[in-house]
Amino acid sequence: MNKRIYLQSENNIPYIDLYLHERAKKESIVLVIPGGGYFFCNPREGEDIAYNFLSRGFDAAVLQYSTNKGDLYPKQLIETAKAIDYIKKTLGYEKVFLCGFSAGGHLAASVATLFNKEERIKEYDCRPNGCVLSYPVLISRRFENKITLDNLCGNDEALRSWVSLEDRVDSQTPKFFIWHTFEDEKVPVENSLIFASALRKNNIAFELHIYEKGPHALSLATDITAEREEDVNNHASSWFDLACDWIKNCL
Repeated sequence: MNKRIYLQSENNIPYIDLYLHERAKKESIVLVIPGGGYFFCNPREGEDIAYNFLSRGFDAAVLQYSTNKGDLYPKQLIETAKAIDYIKKTLGYEKVFLCGFSAGGHLAASVATLFNKEERIKEYDCRPNGCVLSYPVLISRRFENKITLDNLCGNDEALRSWVSLEDRVDSQTPKFFIWHTFEDEKVPVENSLIFASALRKNNIAFELHIYEKGPHALSLATDITAEREEDVNNHASSWFDLACDWIKNCL
């Protein structure tokens, strides 16, 4: 890690950790957003991801956002918008890509679809240039991950509907790279399929990869991030190289 930037006050959340190359021109960066059901930021989906992007030639940052009980929408959305705005305006990056995992995928997709709809983030320059979503939570109702949406929305059913993001896609939504596993029992693969269908209906370019095998929260799907034997999946681990190629093609 090169530096920690507190976006609100010293020693407080939200903050971003920077992992940077030494280069004069700051053209693009990947902001990693860990998952954790909106009740913690999963360390398996943070620093190791940033270092892997760094090894592929990308500058990277990791967002730590609010996950205390009672931290409901739009608190995390505002924090993410503020982080993107800071990266663009203060750090001077021309392009910002998001890489979100599970609930972090929901947060990334929320910024990407609500930047022009949610009044409380319109003051920020927060539209990403593209999003990489890993086994993301994206929809409510039939295929929802209840714990994640409970932590984000409480008992507010109208809010639950608002953050079902397949309904928020429009012509200004940026591009997406999405991957999921068919066997994911915690966040059904329909989250990615239904969201991708909404992208297609709005003529938004995307790349979608559904791997047959693998549980939820594979992270890199390699020994680097594995906690259990089933977290290592040599086939699904191809997502990272594919995502890096996709980002390069977006530049």
